[in-house]
Amino acid sequence: MNPVNKRNSFVRSITMRILLLLVALFLCSCSANITSYRTRMDLDKALAVRDISKALSIVEKPGMYKQKERLLYYLDAGMLYHFQGNWQQSNELLQQAEDAIQELYTKSVTRAAGSMILNDSSLEYSGEDYEDIYINVFKAINYLELGDREAAMVEVRRVDDKLSLLEQKYARLAKEMGNDSNTKVKLKSSRAHFHSSALARYLSMAMYDANGKMDDARIDYDNVLFAFESQPELYPFPAPELIHPHATAKGNVLRVISFVNRGPYKSPLEMHIHTSKDLLIMGTVGQNTDIDAIPWEGIDEGYYFKFAIPQLEDRKPKVGRVDVVYPDGRRQTLSKLEDMSLVARKSFQLKEPMIILKSVSRTVLKGLAAEEAKKQARQNTSDLAATLLGLVADAAVFLSENADLRISQFFPSEALVTEIVLPEGEQSLRLEYFSPQGKLVHSEIHNVNIARNQANLICTWYF
Repeated sequence: MNPVNKRNSFVRSITMRILLLLVALFLCSCSANITSYRTRMDLDKALAVRDISKALSIVEKPGMYKQKERLLYYLDAGMLYHFQGNWQQSNELLQQAEDAIQELYTKSVTRAAGSMILNDSSLEYSGEDYEDIYINVFKAINYLELGDREAAMVEVRRVDDKLSLLEQKYARLAKEMGNDSNTKVKLKSSRAHFHSSALARYLSMAMYDANGKMDDARIDYDNVLFAFESQPELYPFPAPELIHPHATAKGNVLRVISFVNRGPYKSPLEMHIHTSKDLLIMGTVGQNTDIDAIPWEGIDEGYYFKFAIPQLEDRKPKVGRVDVVYPDGRRQTLSKLEDMSLVARKSFQLKEPMIILKSVSRTVLKGLAAEEAKKQARQNTSDLAATLLGLVADAAVFLSENADLRISQFFPSEALVTEIVLPEGEQSLRLEYFSPQGKLVHSEIHNVNIARNQANLICTWYF
C-alpha cells in the first residue's frame, strides 16, 4: 500500500473509532427525562401550589425514568404518595426502593470494577446514604398513620442498624477499589460521624410514650439530646425543648413535626489535572479544593486533562419559620429537630474520595490513550487532520467523564418540632408557614382527636 493510501486508511480507521466512542458515550450518558430542565420546572410549579396529583402525573408518565433509574422512581413516587396521604402506596414504593438499594449494594464488587472503566452515570443509580436512612423514617410515619405502631418501631430500628453499618460500608468499598487493578490513585476514605438520628429517636420516644413504656420513652428522650451533644457537626443548633416523659403533670402531649423545604440537588464541579513528573496536580474552576497533589508513577510533565464530579448544593429555602396556633390562642414556633440537608452533605462526603479516585483514574488513563492516538495521528496524517482528530479525542475523554447528577427530588430539607399538652377530644389547630423574610406564605387547619395511649402526632409539610 502506498503512503497516501496508508495514511488515508489510518485516518478513516481512527475517525471511525472515535465517532463510535462518541456515540457510545452519548448513549451511556443520556439522562432520564426526569432530570431535564423542563421537567424540573414543571415539578417545581406543581409543588409550589401543593399539587401532588400533578407532580405524580409527571413522575409516573411512561418513559420518564430509564431502567437504570428505577430506584429514583421508587424514591420520587414513594415520597410524593407520602405527601399525598396515600400511606400504603408510599410504603410499597419505599420498600421497593429499600430492596433495590440492598440489591445494588450486594453487587458493589462488580460495580466497583466496572465503574473504573465506565462513568457512574452509565451505571444503575444505587442511591445516596441519606436517602437510604430516611426511607425508614417516612415508612415509620406511614405505619403510624395506618395505625401499626409495631411496624413503625421496626422501621425506626432499621435506621439505627443502617447508621451502625455506615462506616463499615465505606471501609469495605474503599478496600475493594484499592484492590482493583485499574486503580492507580490511592485515596483514604472518610470516617462516618452520623451514628444517631434525633428525628428517628424522637419518633421512637413518641411511640414508647403512646404504649405506656415510660422508661423506654425516657431513654429515647435522652438519646435525642445525646444525638445533639455527640454530633455537633450534624446538629450545630440548639436542641428543641421537649416535655420529659416522666413529667408528673404531663397529660396528653400533642407532637407536631413539620417537614419544610426540599433537600439538596447535585451540580457538576469541573476539575482539572496538570501533570508534573510522577505527579498529578489537581484544581477546580472558581473554587478552592483540599485535594493534594496525587502521585502517579511514570507520568511525564506537561499533560492536561479535565473531568467533572457531582457536588451537593442546597436549594433556596421557601420556609424560614413555622408557627402552630392552638385552640386557646396560644402560638408556638417550631424548633429544628434535624437538618436533613446537612446530613445529606455530610454523608455524601464519605463517598467523595471514591468518586475522585475513580474519576481521576479513568480520566488519566483515557487521556493518556488519547494522547497516544494524537501522537500516531500526527505521524500519519496532515497537520489539519491531526488537529481535528485531537480535538475530537479530547472531547471524547471529557464527555465520558461527566458528573453523575442523579438524586431523589422530594426528600425534605428540615424537620421542625413542637409539643403542647391538650385535653382529650377533638381539637383544631392552625399551622402558619412564613418565608425567610417573615411573610406568611401558607396556612392550614388540622383537626385531631387527642386521646390517651396513642401517638397524638401531626406530621405536616410545605416546600
